[in-house]
Amino acid sequence: MSAAGIWFWLFRLLVSIAVIEFWEPLVLAQSEDLIENIEIRGTRRVPQDTVRFHVLSQRNMKLDPNLLRRDFKTVWNQGFFDDLKITIEDGKTGKIVIFWVKEKPLIREIKYTGLKSATNTEVLDKFKEKKVGLGIETPFDPTKIQRAIAVLTELLAEKGRQYAEVRYETTEVPPNSKLITFLITEGPKVKVKKIDFHGNTLFSDRELRKSMKYVKQTGLISTFTGKSTFDRNKLEGSLELGVRAKYHESGYIKLLIKEPKIDVRDIGGVSLFPIPLKPWKGKRVFIDIDLEEGSQYRVGEVNFTGNTLFTKEVLLRIFGMQQGEVFNGELIRKGFENLKKIYGSRGYINWTPIPRQDIDDETKLVNIVFDFEEGNQYFLRRLDFVGNTTTRDKVIRREVLVNEGEVFSTQLLDVSLLRLNQLGFFDQLKPEDAEQKPGPKPTIEADGKEKYWVDVTMKVKEKGKNSIGFTGGVSGVGGNFLGLNYSTNNFMGYGETLDFTVQGGTRQSAYVFSFTEPYFRDRPLTTGFSVFHRRFSFREGDTLGGFFGAVPLGNELFGQGSTGFSVFASYPIRPFTRFGITYSLDNSSTEFASEQNRTLFSAFQFTDTFTGFGNFTGLLRSKIIPTITYNTVDNPFTPRSGKSLTALVQLTGGPLGGDVKFYQPFVEAKWFKPMNRRRNTLGMRGLFSFVSGFGGLSAPIFDRAFIGGEDSIRGFDIRSLSPLALVSQRTFVQATRRDPTGAPVIDPTTGGTIGNSVPLISSFITPVGGDTQVVYNIEYRIPIVGPVTLAPFFDIGKAWVWRKSQLRIADSAVNNLFKFENGSFRPFRGGEQIDLVPGSSKARATTGVELQVVLPVINAPFRLIFGYNPLRFEGIIPRPEGGFPFLFRDANRREIKFSVGRTF
Repeated sequence: MSAAGIWFWLFRLLVSIAVIEFWEPLVLAQSEDLIENIEIRGTRRVPQDTVRFHVLSQRNMKLDPNLLRRDFKTVWNQGFFDDLKITIEDGKTGKIVIFWVKEKPLIREIKYTGLKSATNTEVLDKFKEKKVGLGIETPFDPTKIQRAIAVLTELLAEKGRQYAEVRYETTEVPPNSKLITFLITEGPKVKVKKIDFHGNTLFSDRELRKSMKYVKQTGLISTFTGKSTFDRNKLEGSLELGVRAKYHESGYIKLLIKEPKIDVRDIGGVSLFPIPLKPWKGKRVFIDIDLEEGSQYRVGEVNFTGNTLFTKEVLLRIFGMQQGEVFNGELIRKGFENLKKIYGSRGYINWTPIPRQDIDDETKLVNIVFDFEEGNQYFLRRLDFVGNTTTRDKVIRREVLVNEGEVFSTQLLDVSLLRLNQLGFFDQLKPEDAEQKPGPKPTIEADGKEKYWVDVTMKVKEKGKNSIGFTGGVSGVGGNFLGLNYSTNNFMGYGETLDFTVQGGTRQSAYVFSFTEPYFRDRPLTTGFSVFHRRFSFREGDTLGGFFGAVPLGNELFGQGSTGFSVFASYPIRPFTRFGITYSLDNSSTEFASEQNRTLFSAFQFTDTFTGFGNFTGLLRSKIIPTITYNTVDNPFTPRSGKSLTALVQLTGGPLGGDVKFYQPFVEAKWFKPMNRRRNTLGMRGLFSFVSGFGGLSAPIFDRAFIGGEDSIRGFDIRSLSPLALVSQRTFVQATRRDPTGAPVIDPTTGGTIGNSVPLISSFITPVGGDTQVVYNIEYRIPIVGPVTLAPFFDIGKAWVWRKSQLRIADSAVNNLFKFENGSFRPFRGGEQIDLVPGSSKARATTGVELQVVLPVINAPFRLIFGYNPLRFEGIIPRPEGGFPFLFRDANRREIKFSVGRTF
């Protein structure tokens, strides 16, 4: 007898045994018998009602063997039991049907021993993606365990552990549970050492390797991003989506990519990253890929069918293809994306394109026909929100641009999601969070036309609206600081912002109370106010830390305090564009620790309202600031995409009154783009400002440009980069009078020596601030794990004096300040400009890497900055009066700094 015959008779024998064991009582039952009762025996965790729910046989029904067979299969298929059988016993008035069950043990706990390359969260996400169905408190199923092992092996292969081994063991947990332990031996990590292409003439190996998105050769960046890890699936994806797509863009649509040749070798060496000079051994992959490029094809005839909204000419412009051009498959893909947005903006949410290509190998032409199924136009019937337990519906609805009863526009829906994300009230909203449910049937309007409707349910997850935090640490801006902050960005669920801050530090202190109403009287008019008291200490010693012979280390250049209030309002003039205006009034005082600096900066303030020489106390500043802002940045705290532009002009004094007169235009632009499949973020910021006094006054020293620090150029101290002035000042010292013999002259009255007041001219160097500044920053943010992010960066900036007339010496100061000219000193003339140190206005730059850790206490990251300063200012500056020269260096070549907050 053949093997197939043996298996056939064995199968019949097993079926016969099953029928005898389970169904013999049913065969003996008479069809006239009634079911007196149905009992479930053997259950411990599974409720009996759950079993009864799947049983169609009921009390007082006729006993039906066929129906009981169906009940048996249904209960068994639920997967709750290891064993199941049905028996029938005689009762008083009929038959008693008994379901005997033996429950499967539950999984009490799952452990992963030896798992290092992936986290438990990644494993659970992979199980969910592959629909393994294995979890705690689920029935133990060996089939699911084997499925989990296969998924685990696949996950480890993605992490470069191609030789991983996974097995499992179980431990009984009374009374009826199991502990599952996956025993994992990861094996060596396999990385790609070399990728070579053969047969390519159009593109070089380097260009083709660059087009591969998911697999790269081992290098510093690829090791850091994980793309040097070998995974066969990712290799195939890189070849199809990278190499093939690159050839398709140039018309080579019949590229043949042969099976890659994989050579795995055991090699070793010495690492350079992350631990230098560390010996290593492992497996490396050498990949050889043979290509047959084929011929280049061009676009033949292009036709459209089913298009009623747009003509052929319009569609050709959207696709960007013309007959006779090189065929580019990427243009078709982008054209479909653009058309989907255009059709969606008009309510055609079910628009479907079907491209058909007719390739003529003789003429090397591709004739294309696009079949469109435009579908029906949909209108928004109902808009609902789910998950907003605190935020009022109207707060969300006023940010949504799609109105009920109007044509449903997917484009406006996307804009609405961006507006909601900009609020910062919710976790990041994605398009799938706005669930669309088209109605099954259209309504018939009065004119007899059909109208199709769609319901949209927007699912949001609220963030904590209240934040109470204690902050402390070391910052370039604040020095050593300690602060208390309370803020709510969604007060009472109405979207209002309330903030109260108390912060004290060695350099900066602040007391601020502010309130913002985003929709005044339910109109898109944002209003608010703030009351503040601030003090900032600009330490000259910090700025001139590399200065020898300049000023005593640790002196303040100036300390500036202000107390006042501001009111503001803004209104949207275009989508994402607002016009705002702010009025502020404060009382400001400036104190100098050095009499030299007081003399110098007092000399710049000439004529008009200053009542005395060097009066910097009690200055009233009245200013108005009109502002234009454009902002499409997706999140105010963790931006990943979008751009913003802020342009303003600050006008202080003049027709507004007060003791200060100056104007200051300011422009700042930011740009963010997601990279590496939206895992990383590339960000850039540019800034420009200019300040100038008017009406016979210079801008106050604290309003001039001092750059440097974590908010501009990270490798330098805060506000340490500024043009420097070389100034000479006359002071008087007491010299002892001597007689002709050289002995001191004694005062007969007091018994002391008699002295004369002798003038002495000494020079000093001090920052004067620029009237113009330019700063550029670029940063690449790479999330590492949890709240930790690594960010390589480059900063460059410059502060210089454009209008030197603002640094002229007043008439009242000419007897105190001196100018060195032609080998001698002379007093400054009224209106004469001071001398700036050559080179002190040059550009400075920092490059390096920043480690950012965002903690839940505050919305800004703690930052550890490792900077290298390729552009800095250092030199030897002679003293006009002679003696030891000034030795200047504004920063070390390498700097390590700690701070709180973001640069941009």
